[in-house]
Parts: sequence; structure tokens; C-alpha cells
Amino acid sequence: MISNWGVRIVERYEIAIIGSGPAGYVGAVTAAQAGVPVCIIEKSDFGGVCLNMGCIPTKALVASAKALRNARRAGEYGIDIGGTIQTSLEKLQARKDRVVDIEKQGLVKLVEKSDVQIIKGHASFKDTNSLKISGSDGEKTIFAKNIIVATGSKPHALSFLPYDGVKVLSSDDLLRLAKLPDSMLIIGGGYIGCEFASIFSALGTKITIIEALPSLLTGTDEEVSTILAREFKKVGIDVRTNSTLVGTKVEDKVEATIEDGTVFTADIALVAIGRVPSTGGVDLEKIGVETLPNGGIKVNNQMMTNIPGIYAVGDVIGNPMLAHVASAECKVAVANALGNRYMMDYTVIPSGIYTYPEIGSVGITENQARDMGMDVKIGRVQLRSLGISHTSGEIAGIAKIITDAISDRIVGAHVIGDRATDIIHEVAVAMYQGMTASALSMVIHAHPTFSELISEAALDVNGDAKNLFS
Repeated sequence: MISNWGVRIVERYEIAIIGSGPAGYVGAVTAAQAGVPVCIIEKSDFGGVCLNMGCIPTKALVASAKALRNARRAGEYGIDIGGTIQTSLEKLQARKDRVVDIEKQGLVKLVEKSDVQIIKGHASFKDTNSLKISGSDGEKTIFAKNIIVATGSKPHALSFLPYDGVKVLSSDDLLRLAKLPDSMLIIGGGYIGCEFASIFSALGTKITIIEALPSLLTGTDEEVSTILAREFKKVGIDVRTNSTLVGTKVEDKVEATIEDGTVFTADIALVAIGRVPSTGGVDLEKIGVETLPNGGIKVNNQMMTNIPGIYAVGDVIGNPMLAHVASAECKVAVANALGNRYMMDYTVIPSGIYTYPEIGSVGITENQARDMGMDVKIGRVQLRSLGISHTSGEIAGIAKIITDAISDRIVGAHVIGDRATDIIHEVAVAMYQGMTASALSMVIHAHPTFSELISEAALDVNGDAKNLFS
């Protein structure tokens, strides 16, 4: 055992993992369970981006925003809340920090109990089997038969609108914001920009999203992104798609000019144009690891780089930049480092976007299926057709299931609405097991539940849905 952040001098490991995010800690525990010496090297906060600046803190703010919306809507449910409902960003941030701290303490205990060595410091390659660790207590060298790089990603910056942490913010900066702004420009309509738009709109900030592409959430099913844009408009979020920035000015306010000459002004700007792999200072070039044009590490489907014994997983290898994908990739890397020949399977990857309403997706979109030349059949059902949606007061949204018309095999599903990020996994399991839409439609679903959305959409593939609003 080791104390929290303590360093025990162990010179040699079967596996060393650089980075303690969802890839690193899952891989390390997996290796420890196999009975081999393993360490995690972490230069910053344990848990990586996901725990400290990504999944967990943002979803804590999502929960606060949801509670605030429900409080304001209490009258719809027959509840009279007297007085003014106050919003304190300072208190919301404090709650978010407490959630992160609780998760971090639990995670460190889990890793320690698994007999994984945690080493605090910055790791860089000396050669293919040794790493230099630079920390507050100096430098040392460790040796490992296999090394897994899981150093994650960082916010992508705009050269003409650089982050200053005051007026021009990254998503990391926004999670440290102390004062609620009256207005915010969000540059980029991807999942990061849209999630923060939902959060801060609920808190009372006037939001304008500027997106260069034709729709929000590029790569998401077109119907789903259209519904999100409609729901954003209902709550006053100004969405400007097909809008390319041609000029910016940062003074007391932030000004952004788009091609048609329209000028937008706000207190702050969030630049949310995606994330890029983070490999700075690891010295990959010293051992000849091949990289991609975006700076990510090139790997095969066994998570191996071009250098024997060196693996890479998670955001550092590029898309899809999802925590659960990173965890799965590191399990594959660990298995192969221990002498197996596992391959990463990306065919069924569910994803969740925590906007309001939230979005769950798995597989390909309708347009992608048609572009592949597939003869498709679509099952579609509106959320307002369910009894539970009216009892819950959440009626906006749809579910659609995409199938190969010849085989009835499910190739994708997309849900927008309450509980979407949870219920999408039912379709993920069905796809993993190779179920047809007809088979899925025969599964009895409890009533009234949001999961009935899936059975109705599966029925609708073959025109058998019984709801009123299909």
C-alpha cells in the first residue's frame, strides 16, 4: 500500500501507464488484477481530464442547472415556491468541486487497494523501456517492459482569439469561473459548446452560439440536431450556423463579426472548437513513435504503436474522444502487453450529450446509412406519445431506430429527450447481440417508463407502433 500521493521506490514494472484518466486507472487496475507490477505516472490531478475538467464537473453543473429549471417550473407540478429563486455560481462551483473531490478520493483508494503504484511527476521517454520522472522531489528513472501512453487531450485554441482566462475562455477556464456573466459568446456548436450553452442559459446568461458548419453537433443525426436547435431557440439561445468568424476584438467586451457583417458582443467568449491530443513533453520523437497530422499517436487495432512494447490509448490517439472508449482501449492494450492478441471493436459505441434536452446515440446516422448505399427503414416515435413524458412534464424529443431494410438489423439509434443518455444503452445491447428491430419490439417494457420509447420506435420500423404521435 501507499499513502495518498506517496511515492514508493520501485525500479521495474511489467506495465507503466502515463496518465491517470479513465484509460490509465482502468488499465492499471486490470493489470494489477492479473498479478503484474504496474504503475501510473500522473503529473497533475489524479483522474485526468474526465474527473477534473470534463465529464464529472460538467455533469455536476448539469445537475444544478436541471434543479434550477425544475424549481422555476414548480408551479406546473402544483407546487407553490414563494419568493425569488436565487442562483449563486460560487455555490454551484463549490458543489461541483465537492463532487470531484469525493470521486477522486474514492478513485485513489480503489487504485491503491489494487496494489497499483502511483507516481507523482512528469514522465518522458529516455528509451523504449525507461522513463524519466520529474517531480517536486527531483528526478528518477523507472523501467518497464511495456509502456502505455494515456496523456489525454487539451482544448483546441484559435490563433486569432487566444485564451486569456479572463475574456476568452477554454472549457477548463469556464469550470473555474467565479462570477456569472450576463452574456456569453460560444464559438463552436459541438457537444462542449452545446452543453455549456444549456448550463449557463439555465443560470440566466444570454447565450449566442456561432458555428461555421450548417448545423449544431456535426456528426449527430440531422433530426436530432434540428430538434436541439429548436429547443435552444425556445429558451432564448441564439444559434447562428453557417457563420464564419471574420473578425474579433477583445476589450471590455468581446466582439465577434461573421461573414454577413453581423457583430455580436458579450461579456466573455467560450472557444469550444474541440480538443486535440496532448503529448507535450513526453518525448515520443526520442524513441521514434509515429504520430498523426493532428499530433495524436498512431496505433493499430491492438493499440500498439510502431514501437514494440509501446501502446497508446484514449484521447491521445484521436477520435472518438470518449472516456468509456478510452477505458476499453486500455483494457485491450493491457491484455496485449500481457501476451494476448485482442483487438479493439468500435462498432457499438454509445455516446451521451448532456444538453437540455439530452441526447443519446449509438451506431450510424440515417444520412450515413444512406450514403453507404444501404436500403434503410426508420422507426420513429415522439417523446410526447408516452404517458410518462406528460406525467414528468418532459415532452420534447424523439427516438429513431435505423435498420437495414433487407435484414431488419439495427445499425443505429438516436434519442433526444429526458433520460436519453440512459435509455440508449438498451439499443447498444441489442446491436451488440445482433438483434433485429422485430426482436427488440417483442421485448416487454414496463409501463409507464421512458424506455417504452425504444420499444415503440422498434415497432414503428415495420409500421406497427400503437402510439398517437408517430
